[in-house]
Amino acid sequence: MNNKVVLITGAAHGLGRAMTTLFLSNGWQVIATDINEPAMMDFNKDLNVLTIQMDVTSDDSVKSAFERVKTKKVNIDIIINNAGIDRYFPFSEAPVEKFKEVFEINLFGSYRVNQNFLSLLKKPGGRIIHISSESLHLSIPFMPYPISKMALEGYAKALRQELKFLGIDVVLVRPGAIWTRLLENVLKLKLAVTSRQSQVGSWHLSAQMEKFAEAAPKNIGKVLEPEDVAEFIYKVARKPNPKAVYKINNSLKLKIAGILPFSLVEKLVRKRLMV
Repeated sequence: MNNKVVLITGAAHGLGRAMTTLFLSNGWQVIATDINEPAMMDFNKDLNVLTIQMDVTSDDSVKSAFERVKTKKVNIDIIINNAGIDRYFPFSEAPVEKFKEVFEINLFGSYRVNQNFLSLLKKPGGRIIHISSESLHLSIPFMPYPISKMALEGYAKALRQELKFLGIDVVLVRPGAIWTRLLENVLKLKLAVTSRQSQVGSWHLSAQMEKFAEAAPKNIGKVLEPEDVAEFIYKVARKPNPKAVYKINNSLKLKIAGILPFSLVEKLVRKRLMV
């Protein structure tokens, strides 16, 4: 058993799968977790991996995963909170459950995992990495994802200050566009919006939502492969004195959006979505 151990959430697909593969190839022991355990079964051919079904939205599921890892008597070097989802809907009309779903995974999922596994994290010397997003700069209609990432970053920075007292580093990695299921959702957004409306009726803002869905894929910018971002995160994982935030593939357009006065952003968005 290698004495370097990393726990990765959302390990079945995309960036999580790329990170799991990379850490394993470098001799780490990986605790690969995901709500979709069958999608991780191919990892089990490697003796250095432990796959666990874990739903980060469930207190019981995260606790059960912790108890299983605890029996292995390992000390965890790094926790990587990677599990995340995106959804698109009008804030003024969608049920609160849809809004909560995004936060349960993107924010509270990390909170549950960190609290449950903290006792197994090396002290001092442990590290928690949260996967954020450059989109946190966007305060625009129909997108709860950036709001959840903004909240995640606030939580992570506060947690970093707390856990410094225990010798644990908390780090944010803020990537731009990656070829993952989340990006595929953006590319297929117009079809998804049209399908949703044909099935259950239209929102009052259906016309604006359709314009948003049509415009979103055109503003993606440069896209990286998951393996490239995994390599970057692996380097961050091994830095001796990590910074609070690391960025990769962040677009100039979103950087500008982050510093523009909100009144100007509001006017630009309204102009783009006006019917």
